[in-house]
Amino acid sequence: MSLSPCRWCYCRLLFSTLTYRVSLLICPLGVCSVLPDVDECAEATDDCHIDAICQNTPKSYKCICKPGYKGEGKQCEDIDECENDFYNGGCVHECINIPGNYRCTCYDGFMLAHDGHNCLDVDECQDNNGGCQQICVNTMGSYECQCKEGFFLSDNQHTCIHRSIEGMNCMNKDHGCAHICRETPKGGVACECRPGFELAKNQKDCKLTCNYGNGGCQHTCDDTDTGPVCGCHQKYALHSDGRTCIEKDEAAIESSEYNATSVADVDKRVKRRLLMETCAVNNGGCDRTCKDTATGVRCSCPVGFTLQPDGKTCKGQLLFALQCIICLQQFQYKM
Repeated sequence: MSLSPCRWCYCRLLFSTLTYRVSLLICPLGVCSVLPDVDECAEATDDCHIDAICQNTPKSYKCICKPGYKGEGKQCEDIDECENDFYNGGCVHECINIPGNYRCTCYDGFMLAHDGHNCLDVDECQDNNGGCQQICVNTMGSYECQCKEGFFLSDNQHTCIHRSIEGMNCMNKDHGCAHICRETPKGGVACECRPGFELAKNQKDCKLTCNYGNGGCQHTCDDTDTGPVCGCHQKYALHSDGRTCIEKDEAAIESSEYNATSVADVDKRVKRRLLMETCAVNNGGCDRTCKDTATGVRCSCPVGFTLQPDGKTCKGQLLFALQCIICLQQFQYKM
């Protein structure tokens, strides 16, 4: 009996042939073995994008774009988190896009908070008195130097110069200059403004500009004929003080703080308000008396007035005032 002619044996998928020619009609056991997997990612034979991650799979691989990028893996592009669709990256002031990420920065006179998004005012007067020789006054986003009576601020806006009263017109408190008074060579006076201000048309008053401490605005500032006009980023609304910004749902939060479901809810809301409220900014929004506390500002009203539910405004009791206050002749009580 003769053997059958040689036949080719073909292995199933994922198997390779060990013996290529056999003299049997059926491939015997042990002829086929598992084909070893090739790690394309380890051997760098994949075609994933440079900003993608190669992930090995059985007999293949797949490409996944890195965080901060979008695409199908073989093509990836950077996501601009600073676009309006992403609400300025959540940054209160400025958002800078970088490959695969972003970062927030603050305007001059502010510093970035620990959350990496909010901006806090820097008190320049705490550091060497702001460089002022006599008096340093901190303002929102900036500061200014002032002099004691009998002195005037020099051109460098930091040192003070003493002058005798004789022959110095600027020593007369009726010179009319809102900021800085200068004597002219011919004996008159000329008014000037501090940095960030412009001289008004009457040549005496000074008008604030956005170049000085962002115009006192917390977010955006636009110069107009009447002075700076403040604005807010998306998801924020302008506070009643016209300068600071609060989240659009802050009004609902304020009205619900007294009905909070837990202490944690109150603490979270109070912390958010503390970033924006202080008596140094527009009297903390208070109509009359403002006092800084550990939980924010506290408004109060004088005798004859009642604090309203908003916790800010005071409403006078005219009848009470007329009953308790007697004005001198030729005077009338003014609410």
